[in-house]
Amino acid sequence: MHVGSSADRVSGPRPGTRFFSGQHSAAGYRAPVKARTAARRMLSWSLIALAWFAPAASAASDGALQRVAALVRGGAAGLAVRLIDRDQPSPQHAAQWMAWEKERYAAYAARRDWSALSQRACSLPAGIPDDFKQWALTRAAQAQLSAHDGAGARLFLRRLLWQERGTPEALARWRRMVIRSYLVDNDLVDAQTAVVRYEQDFDVGSDSWSALRGTILLRLDRNRSAMSVLAGVRTYEGRLLLLLAGLRSGNYEPARVLERALDLVRETAHRPRLQRQAWILAAYAAERAGNAPQRLSALEHALDFPRDTGAGDPLFRVGPDDLWNAYDRVANSIGNRSRLLVGDDAAWFAKAEVYGRDYVPYARALYAFLAFHAGSPKTQVLACERLADSLYADHDDRLVRALFTRSSRFKSLDRIPDPIRYRLVDHAIADGDIAFAGRVMQTLKDPPPGENADEWALRRARVLIYAGNFQAGLALLGGVLGKKAALDDLFVRHYLQVIFELQTAGVNRASGVLLKSLFPLVKNREIRRQILFWMADSEKARGKYTRAAELYLRSATYDGNAATGDMWGQTARYNAAYALAKAGLIADARGVYQRLLRSTRNPDRRAAIERRLQQLWLLKPQTSAR
Repeated sequence: MHVGSSADRVSGPRPGTRFFSGQHSAAGYRAPVKARTAARRMLSWSLIALAWFAPAASAASDGALQRVAALVRGGAAGLAVRLIDRDQPSPQHAAQWMAWEKERYAAYAARRDWSALSQRACSLPAGIPDDFKQWALTRAAQAQLSAHDGAGARLFLRRLLWQERGTPEALARWRRMVIRSYLVDNDLVDAQTAVVRYEQDFDVGSDSWSALRGTILLRLDRNRSAMSVLAGVRTYEGRLLLLLAGLRSGNYEPARVLERALDLVRETAHRPRLQRQAWILAAYAAERAGNAPQRLSALEHALDFPRDTGAGDPLFRVGPDDLWNAYDRVANSIGNRSRLLVGDDAAWFAKAEVYGRDYVPYARALYAFLAFHAGSPKTQVLACERLADSLYADHDDRLVRALFTRSSRFKSLDRIPDPIRYRLVDHAIADGDIAFAGRVMQTLKDPPPGENADEWALRRARVLIYAGNFQAGLALLGGVLGKKAALDDLFVRHYLQVIFELQTAGVNRASGVLLKSLFPLVKNREIRRQILFWMADSEKARGKYTRAAELYLRSATYDGNAATGDMWGQTARYNAAYALAKAGLIADARGVYQRLLRSTRNPDRRAAIERRLQQLWLLKPQTSAR
């Protein structure tokens, strides 16, 4: 048997969020609304899930396990793993442990965390039944194949084949996985050897085996032999491979292959990997048939799938440069027929406008050509914009992103025209891909036309903070304040909104420094009062309770607000009392709570204050305060 290869932030309540009302608003700020809405939904879903898994519930209950499975299906696989870590029974309760372990593997797979899945299978506890051990090791081998690590997959498959007592069906499956592992590593010699040995030991009449055998023959460029093996296979995969073999061997007419490939595009509408392969086959056939418009359309559709859909398959592979090159060939053909001169940009644009009304693929080809061959940089940027406009109208944003960020024509993000990068950021934020938005935003220094430079700096800072690049965000926020003598109220509210993001991320020391710098630039006394409160929040989060209490009380009494009746003052005093208690100033905390109790009429608020007063009796004053 040939297996080895030679070759919440926890802080005091903000007004309107915990104890008293009075919500801060930043209407009009250009924030990533869709992303924040999705985040709020996920937070709500997470809180519901955490409530479901209260410690009082039995960790091994069927209901709890079903809810973990629902989290995975709902897209919250990370939360599912966290709950499994917390609630999975001990391996001593083998049946319950195995049920939870299967959900753990499902969560890892949903996150495409192949490394974690494989590592888990390497440390199975002793005494686990053989059938579960085989299941886990098989999943680990599959994970390595998904990670395009054939050698890693064979480490698990050797153990399965040499140490485990699998059924004949399991042995056949593992041997087929060995063959696929060689294909992943592009080791066609060992793959072919493993195929011959497999055919000596097992029944090879199934469609899945024929598809695997045909794949190897196609990889070896033995196209006629592949056709013989694939004849009669009726699965989608087999039909695609047969059409490819017929096209490559010259046995099938390209126009006929194109027609059948488009049929498969429709038939595989709910199977993305196969549908992408059908579009690529259509592109191959259209090129051989000389059908330029259909080739452009097929390439556009093939690139409009998520990047990991069918990635790494050498038989069905196209990239952004294939589409750029196809655009160039079509544009050159049009230019020659129409006698257009390179450099006569107006004539090329006019021709593109005519095609844009009747034959969109040709218009895109002309815009793509002008993007690199127009007579001036300004015209090249305009052509890129027109091309992007047309693609966004007919396709998802993945296609524009692929064309401009994964092509050798743009060596780095900062080489992409600014208008395209602005749109890439907007689409990435809308899709929740904050990491990519942050990378692109770092390359954009100047604001879009018509946008205020300071507002643009805030927008950049916010995206960078969402992406985890706190230092770059802080530098932008500090730079905005550097040369200002005063700020208008609306801008201050926008600025504070970004500070809140920093505080939520736990960057409290820097947030406090920025708030301190902001304070003297603000003329609105009510906003200054609020800034004192947020400064106190930062100090409290850092454990600086004495300083926090002082700032809360300054906020409560700012601008002559000595009475305890206004809502903002009540909230600030409530937080001040909490900070005083944490600082060991128990008598002061009790005094603030008692004053609040005398001025508060709402029963719920009174009950909360009374609970805090009762808790103070359990605390002893400290001799030192922070």
